[in-house]
Amino acid sequence: MGQTIPLVVGLWACAYLIGAIPVSYLLGRLLGGVDLRRHGSGNVGGSNLASQLGRRWLPLVVAVDLTRGSAPILVGQFALGLGEHAWLLVMTPVFTLLGNGWSPFLKFAGGRSVGVWAGGLVGISPSLFLAALVTYLCAWAASRRSAESLLVVMCLLPMVCLAWPSSWLLVGVPQTYASYAAIGAMLILLKRLFANGGPLPTDLPRSTVLINRLFRDRDIADRQQWLARSPDRTNDL
Repeated sequence: MGQTIPLVVGLWACAYLIGAIPVSYLLGRLLGGVDLRRHGSGNVGGSNLASQLGRRWLPLVVAVDLTRGSAPILVGQFALGLGEHAWLLVMTPVFTLLGNGWSPFLKFAGGRSVGVWAGGLVGISPSLFLAALVTYLCAWAASRRSAESLLVVMCLLPMVCLAWPSSWLLVGVPQTYASYAAIGAMLILLKRLFANGGPLPTDLPRSTVLINRLFRDRDIADRQQWLARSPDRTNDL
């Protein structure tokens, strides 16, 4: 165990730094000269990049985020030999989420970390990732609303993990996976509710804004109006 702790701490630190690289923000700057913090939703994730520069860039961001979420746990399991320490290993992508949501390179602003969260699922159990993806697609097909469909997945996935057959898991027990799913969902919801700080809009009731953020992942009901904004975000820079 004495050698395990430094390995785990180093792995978690690397996972945080990998997550902290603001990929969508950098792509916005390099490809379109756009500061995502000042346009559309103000989020520095893939969805805002797609709304500003086009959906053709979204597959790239998704692929990068899935890799960032899955790579540290795979390195820990297969390169560092941490498979016997399931709890420590499964918690590795949590630090990737923390880096992505609160990046030191953006003064601790960041994205929602949904892709990174999904990448963590890929790394710890591809079958659980597929279950989450199917749940999302079914909810989206019924509602045509992405944020609400993701909320369904975040609410259901911890319970699905508890019921998942142990033989389908790479390491650990269902409770470990449920903990990762629940912690990741809470971090994403915290990011939805509090965004990257700053004052709430003054032209809407606080309760309306928080409900919109929780269910729609934006401050107002009208999605097109929200994405067309070019807000003054000098306090965030």
